[in-house]
Amino acid sequence: MFAARLSLALALFTACGAAEPPRPVGPAAPLQLAEGSLVAYLLAWSWDGARREGDAYVFETDRGYTVGITDAHMAIGRVELVACEPARPSLGARVSSLLVPVAHAGHARVSDGSGVTSPVVESLLDPEPRLYGRGFAGPDPYCGVHVLAVPLAAEADDGFALARESLAITGYWSAPGSGERHALRAHINLQDGSLRPLLGWTSWPAALQPGRAPVAVVITRRPVRAFDGLDLASMSEPDLGFAVLGNLMQGAQVEVASAAGDPG
Repeated sequence: MFAARLSLALALFTACGAAEPPRPVGPAAPLQLAEGSLVAYLLAWSWDGARREGDAYVFETDRGYTVGITDAHMAIGRVELVACEPARPSLGARVSSLLVPVAHAGHARVSDGSGVTSPVVESLLDPEPRLYGRGFAGPDPYCGVHVLAVPLAAEADDGFALARESLAITGYWSAPGSGERHALRAHINLQDGSLRPLLGWTSWPAALQPGRAPVAVVITRRPVRAFDGLDLASMSEPDLGFAVLGNLMQGAQVEVASAAGDPG
């Protein structure tokens, strides 16, 4: 049994190495990949809209609050591509959909070969994208990516440890028109997921060596916008943590890079 599984894995690996990467032209979705070819996932952070002041990233929210982030970590537990829904499902498909749950915001309950479960604690202050893992493409075209944040008791690369939490942020905030700083702490121990569309093509990420996969899916989160709409003066630490985590997940931007070259 083990030998058979090993042979299958080697066959898939050989096939994925020979798979021709898609041309990065037109929309990224629906994304049709050679079945069994590798898909690499990269996790990235963008601090566009923030300025660096000492040890903090500082920015203003849409409600006029000034926020300074000095330390921030988040835990990701699973990433997978999600197949496009048929435009006109058959009667059999409609009946089947009643019996088989599909991926939604909280959980990816239909396992796809592209899925990678490799729990990791990220630092939001890390300027470099990180390779989360690689999965195998299935036969159906893909239109989105499901990302799941989970509570972990684990350390990040910088040594910071989450205590069965999915998000931990520290820093300060100031009310609109005020220079007085208040301590900011946002912690949450719940999981949260998001199904994000494939927005378009991007250049091949420098963090991933060419030849490691025909395509790379780059998932970029934007902390500056994660505090929009929040009344910081009236929120508890868990409420703030849950709101920021949800905004980070729902605001994630997903792009696809092809080893065939940069988009034209």
